[in-house]
Amino acid sequence: MLVSSLCMTGYDGPAPGIEIWPADPVFCDRDTAKASFDHSIAMAKKADALGFDWVSLSEHHYAPYIMTPNPAVMAGALSQVTSRAKIALLGPLVPLTNPVRLAEELAMIDVMSGGRLVVLFLRGTPNEHRTYGTDADATRAMTQEGIDLIRKAWTQDRSFAWSGDQYDFETVSVWPKSLQTPHPPIYGSGNSEESVRFAAERKMGIAFSFAPVDTVRDWVALFHREAEKQGWQPGPEHVIYRGIAYAADSDARAQEDMGAYFGKRAAEQAQIKQDTMGGPPVVPMITEPYFVGGPETLKGRFETLRDCGVGVVDLAWGVGDPHQREAAMDCFAAQVLPAVHAL
Repeated sequence: MLVSSLCMTGYDGPAPGIEIWPADPVFCDRDTAKASFDHSIAMAKKADALGFDWVSLSEHHYAPYIMTPNPAVMAGALSQVTSRAKIALLGPLVPLTNPVRLAEELAMIDVMSGGRLVVLFLRGTPNEHRTYGTDADATRAMTQEGIDLIRKAWTQDRSFAWSGDQYDFETVSVWPKSLQTPHPPIYGSGNSEESVRFAAERKMGIAFSFAPVDTVRDWVALFHREAEKQGWQPGPEHVIYRGIAYAADSDARAQEDMGAYFGKRAAEQAQIKQDTMGGPPVVPMITEPYFVGGPETLKGRFETLRDCGVGVVDLAWGVGDPHQREAAMDCFAAQVLPAVHAL
């Protein structure tokens, strides 16, 4: 089993919680933001050195919990401070950008990283669609057509025109080519029957974030059935699962640290809510972190996911201050990672 470390680039200071969107920029202290970026890059460098298979990035807007509105920029930075781990964009939000521009940027990253790019193309959540006023009803079609356009742009040796329902380009001619042939590994969402079928039809992988284990098992089974109809057989490496992580020497210590951290954050955010009207609430992504505990508990969680057909786990180090996050990563790498690699 492969293990990925999410380069969250969360804001390490008092800020609105995930339930408030958009978060007003008044809460962003410039020096704190710079320190947060520096630490996130250092964590990615550490993950590479400790033996994690991937370092990953996500795209979010108008919020402090992940400050990478353009994950390609951060991926370019990581390409220069890591040397071994894959750089996984999980993922760029296709409806929020020009798909040809996205194809160009990602090909650059693949070249700059020495052919280490992995990409999960996503539609994004409803609040993200409001970032630039994108028509929410069109986002599924935009995502699917955009993926097809990017795949063609990465594999054609001649310029071509594209005229589809969502995009119209007189000329597409992407330079540079990706270093990987025919293109970097591609994943799509696994969060609906339609998205699973779309991925299977195009021989892409699928990915889940914070989903219940039973749900993952059902969608993976569907994925395999749909892939069989298309004449191919996915392996575990075609299924990604993301969860929030915090490793400690024991379950009790992990729970104690997590409770203290979230208690402090809740107090900060309660004060912030008194100071701002906030925006429309977002749907909570998770109520209880899945990868929190001592080594034996964490090993069991990975075994459960392996039995569901998952082959790549993306860990979001979302508990604790910078020092605690580094300590949790060190603990995981020393006491859990070798066992997970052997699964």
